[in-house]
Amino acid sequence: MSQHPLQARAAGTGRARQFAVLLGLLVLTCGILLMLGVALTLRMPVSLLTRNLDVPPAVLALQGSPMAGQARLEGGYALKWESAIKMLPLPHLRTDLSLEGADTRLSGWGRTGFRGIGLYGASGRAGLGLAALVPGAWACDMTATVRDVSLFWGWQRAEAGGAVTTPKGVCAKETREVMVPALRLDLAGQGMDALARLSVEGAGEIAQIRLGRARLLDIAIKPAAADIFPALPRGGPVHLQLPF
Repeated sequence: MSQHPLQARAAGTGRARQFAVLLGLLVLTCGILLMLGVALTLRMPVSLLTRNLDVPPAVLALQGSPMAGQARLEGGYALKWESAIKMLPLPHLRTDLSLEGADTRLSGWGRTGFRGIGLYGASGRAGLGLAALVPGAWACDMTATVRDVSLFWGWQRAEAGGAVTTPKGVCAKETREVMVPALRLDLAGQGMDALARLSVEGAGEIAQIRLGRARLLDIAIKPAAADIFPALPRGGPVHLQLPF
């Protein structure tokens, strides 16, 4: 005996509702499992999470977890962090950061989430000893002043802001010495990219660095930079593109 059309429609509607309920329960279960997995990961020792990674040689020890801990660095520096999970406007991890040493005191906060990763409000002073943490870097006798620096890279755009300034001084590497004038690095957003402009006090801009959302660093060095760094060519501008 054939089923009445109204009965068939009601049966189809009932099956659709059951499917929607099952799908909702499945999504909810997956969401809970994902949150539990993230919570467990954030509580794990950071030394365990990084044991298979190439940690820079300047990092002497890692302590704590991604939620709260520190990295002890060469030269007596310490990078400390304290994180908290925030739900608005979208779920993300907010991390308060500080870098301290005998000649350095920097603080700021970071944000990691679905939109991207960023550093905000970085301010303080960066001492000359920090250069020793970077292999191959020149040793300089200047202290940099960092003012409200921010840098964000996301799926849709990159952003930047703030400034870094250094007084004139001397930079040395092996037997070479270079007199460096007062420098200023200004960061800003331009379209969908982040832009950094390096200029010399009283002499104008000597270089630009553009961070694109396509994971590309575009570096343009002007001939005037050779007056400060003799190793650079004087014949024309230098353009470099570095993917990351």
